[in-house]
Amino acid sequence: MRRNRGKLFGAALGFTFGGPIGALIGAAAGHIVDTTEPENGTFPGTRSPELEFVTSLTLLLAGTARADGEVTEGEKQTIKNFFKNQVGYGLVEYRFVERIIDESFVRPFNLDEICATIARRASYEERLFLVSLNYQVAVSDGALNTTEETFIEQSSRLLCIERYDYMMIRQKFASGNGKGPARFRENVDPYAVLGVPPECGDDEVVRAFRTLASKYHPDKVSHLGKEFIELATRKFTHIQQAYDRIRLERGLL
Repeated sequence: MRRNRGKLFGAALGFTFGGPIGALIGAAAGHIVDTTEPENGTFPGTRSPELEFVTSLTLLLAGTARADGEVTEGEKQTIKNFFKNQVGYGLVEYRFVERIIDESFVRPFNLDEICATIARRASYEERLFLVSLNYQVAVSDGALNTTEETFIEQSSRLLCIERYDYMMIRQKFASGNGKGPARFRENVDPYAVLGVPPECGDDEVVRAFRTLASKYHPDKVSHLGKEFIELATRKFTHIQQAYDRIRLERGLL
């Protein structure tokens, strides 16, 4: 009965949370409930790919909080609230994960290995959200610390995030209030944003724009919550601005 409950929980969570990271976390939750028992009050975090993913995720977020040498209660709570409120873990599942989170604040970790584990299982869009979530942890104590930002930038590179996307996310939080405008930086290559080479034809530019605009249109993620909508809106704005720059350069209508 316990095993069935875990499988049903994982499936339900993946469906309810939807989109970014939902299926992975949902599968991990089911696995935690079904098969994981604490050993001396700790969790090894490597018994399955699902549990390894959640452990790597918590270690990455905890790494941001630990970067300046001091972990605040606000930073801890931001990480826990992600699982408790945004993911929607129930009491049993949350207690398991909470212990993994608490252990992450003192557990040694290898950032290269953590990011490699996440990158293997998360899509590019999911990794974009994780960068944004790391920034949320960093500013939860009221300030964006230089060492925390350096950690996030390093992890962003290891997660294979494009530089212009990283700067897009950073721009929001570097303003100090988390509401900076989604301005398009002049030194950003608009062709890189659309994922096409500069020598491509006009039709390819239009196709790339339409595909990306459809993928990141805020209406497409309206069911995924405030954070996803904000990230999609920023990404959509940059796609639109990149396309407008190319149109202007090429004289397209």
